[in-house]
Amino acid sequence: MKKIFLTFIALGLVSGLMAGGLVTNTNQSASYTRMMCRDATIGVDAVYYNPAGLTKLGNGLHLSVSNQTIRQTKTITNNYDYLSGTPVEYTGEVSAPIFPSVYAAFKLGKFAVSAGFNPIGGGGGAEFNNGLPSFEMMVASIVPLLQGQLAPLDQGIEAMTGTDPMFRNVQSYSADISFTGSSVYYGTQVNFSYELNRMISVALGARYVMAKNTYTGYVNNVDITAAPNPDVLPPSPYNGSPGDYLRSVAEHPYTIAAGASGTLTAVATQMDAQTDLEADVTEEGSGITPIISVNISPIDMLNIAVKYEHKTKLELETKVNDGKDAGGMFVDGSKVVADMPGMLSVGASLNPMNKLLISAGVHYYLDKNNDYDGMPDTEVEMIDKNFIEYALGIEYSLFGPLSVSAGYLGTQTGVNDLYQSDMRYSLNTNTLGGGFKLSLTPLIDINLGASMTMYEEGSKTYDYDIGGTGTLVPVTETYDTSTWVVAVGVDLNF
Repeated sequence: MKKIFLTFIALGLVSGLMAGGLVTNTNQSASYTRMMCRDATIGVDAVYYNPAGLTKLGNGLHLSVSNQTIRQTKTITNNYDYLSGTPVEYTGEVSAPIFPSVYAAFKLGKFAVSAGFNPIGGGGGAEFNNGLPSFEMMVASIVPLLQGQLAPLDQGIEAMTGTDPMFRNVQSYSADISFTGSSVYYGTQVNFSYELNRMISVALGARYVMAKNTYTGYVNNVDITAAPNPDVLPPSPYNGSPGDYLRSVAEHPYTIAAGASGTLTAVATQMDAQTDLEADVTEEGSGITPIISVNISPIDMLNIAVKYEHKTKLELETKVNDGKDAGGMFVDGSKVVADMPGMLSVGASLNPMNKLLISAGVHYYLDKNNDYDGMPDTEVEMIDKNFIEYALGIEYSLFGPLSVSAGYLGTQTGVNDLYQSDMRYSLNTNTLGGGFKLSLTPLIDINLGASMTMYEEGSKTYDYDIGGTGTLVPVTETYDTSTWVVAVGVDLNF
C-alpha cells in the first residue's frame, strides 16, 4: 500500500507565511495582523517597521511581545499521465502555532536604541498526506521506464521463438516515501535612532540572520505490478520490487538465449539503488542585513516613513550525516545560495481626528537582483519583475480604552515558470485583517487580530523528462493556497 508523508518548514520549501516577499516575512506583530499596515507606525513595533520613528516614543523603556498562530492550506493538482488516478490533487496543511515577535526600545531625549527578534524568513510546518507531485512522479516513471526497456527484449524473443513473453506489461506502482524538512531564518536586529529636528529623525540598524535547513527522509518499499505471459513467467501477475522483477526476467531461458541477462542484471542493481534512498542533511549559514530608516513629520497629524533593507547575502554549507545523501542529491561540503532580497518600504499615517488613524504603505522587493536558483555558479532567470505589495489600514477609537481596526494587503508577484514548482511557488494575493486594541492602562496595550489571505490560482505547463531518458511528457500543474492568522500581543510602556 502506498504511503507518502512529507513535512517541511517554510523558507526554501514553501513560500513565506502570509505577508512579505518571496522569502521575507513582514507580518511581525499582532498590531500588524489587525491593521495590515504598520510602515509609518510610531509604536514599539517600529523596531522592525520604522526604526527612525522610535524617537516619537516617550522617554523610557518600551516592550512588545506578540505571537501569531498561522495555518495555511496548499493545493496542487498535477496531470502527469503515469500518476495513479491522474489528475491528482495534493493538499497540504501548513502549521505555525508559534510565530513570535519580540521588541524592546529605550528612548532618552533625541536618542533611541532598540532591539528585536523574529522569524524573518520561514516558520511553520507542512504535512502532505498524499505526497507531492515531484516525489510521486519519480516513482510513477518506473512504469513507463520498464515498459520501454523491456519492449525490445519482448520483440526479440517473439521473433526468435514465436512467443511474446510480455515482460513489458508493467501496470502500476506503489511506494513508501518519507521526507521531513525544516527551514527557519531567525533575525536579531539592533537600531540606533536620532532626532535631527522636530520634523526629521533617522536610524541605522542591522539584522543578523541565522539560517538552518534540515532534511531527513527515505524512499523505499517501491513495488510494481506486472502481468507477463503466464506461460512464460508464472505466477502472473507479479508483485514486488522493480529490481527483483528484472532479475526474474534476466534468469528466464528466453532472456539468456537472447543474450540480455547481463544487461538486465546490471539495470536491476541500478534500480535497487534508485528505489532505496535515505537522506540526513543539514544546511547552515548566516548573514547581515544593513538597514537605514527616515521618519518625517511635516505636520502634527501626518507621519511619513521610509526604510531600506539591503540584500542579505546567505551561503549555506551542506553537511551530509552518515553518508545519507539521497542518492547523490546532496553533496557534503557544497554551498547553497539562499540570499534574501533588498526591500524598500514607504508608508504614511494620518490622524485627521483624535479617534481616527489611517495608514498606507508600499513594499518593493528587489527580486531581480537576487539569486533564487540556489546554485553559486549558475544563473537561472526566474524573475520577470520585482515583487510589490501595498497596504491600507484604519484604526478607530470606539469608546474608552477600546479601538477597532481593519486593513487590506494586496501583492503582485513577478516570478516566471522557472521559479514555480510544487515545493515553491508564488501567487498574487489579497488579505483582509481586523481586530482590536485594548488600552488597559496608559502603560499596557493588548492587541488582538485575525486575517485571511486569498490567493489567485496559478498554473504551469512543462515537459517532464521520464527518468532522464530524453522522452518528454507534457504536464500541467496548478497551484492554490489559503491562509489564516490569529494574533495576540502586549505592548508595555514604562
